[in-house]
Amino acid sequence: REDVEAWATRQESRIEVAPGVALEVPATGHGDAVVLLPGFGTDIAAFARQVPALEASYRVLGVNPRGVAGSDAPPDASYGVARMAEDAACAFDGRAHLVGASLGAAAALEFALAHPDRVRSLVLVTPFVAASPRLIAVLDAWCRLAAEASPEALAGALLPWFFGSAALADERSRARRLRGLAEIVARVPAATLLRQAAGLRAWSGTRGAELGGIRLPALVVAGADDLLAPE
Repeated sequence: REDVEAWATRQESRIEVAPGVALEVPATGHGDAVVLLPGFGTDIAAFARQVPALEASYRVLGVNPRGVAGSDAPPDASYGVARMAEDAACAFDGRAHLVGASLGAAAALEFALAHPDRVRSLVLVTPFVAASPRLIAVLDAWCRLAAEASPEALAGALLPWFFGSAALADERSRARRLRGLAEIVARVPAATLLRQAAGLRAWSGTRGAELGGIRLPALVVAGADDLLAPE
């Protein structure tokens, strides 16, 4: 019964973004829209700590990209960043605050370039404009491990890239984060990772000259220990 009810809830939250393609877009709260765009290989559960605080004042919509969790996975060669931005544009009416992490930050930037009149503000968490060789190497390994290993093994390999030394030094904190990350990566199939990686590669380095034209309130969040997007 719980599985059926969960499935029914997911169906209710789906929004068609293209003919035959619907994405899972759960929403909560009331007020101006805040749209959450998760990073490579993750779903909106990555924002679990932020949603309770945001929903007290905003209408919060989390967009699970193509192929992630309950969203449809069309058999395209790649899931491009511009396509991710246009999918997000279908998830709400009017204007919204966009919050994007990693690949989601790239989609937020693409959205702002294409639809500046629909963006109230941008929050870019560990964004990149050109993917570093280290980031590309980690994504390649991520794709391969997802196809060959368990979600728990994949999460264990990713943990040192996602969290700083302080979080990893606390055994209980590390175990809790490992469980949560394993649950997230289990909802993103290897085929989706390959398509996202192809889209990321195609977008990398193509928009740097145009970002100066964005005239919107923006907050950039970077981590001191971030090895994947250090600049």
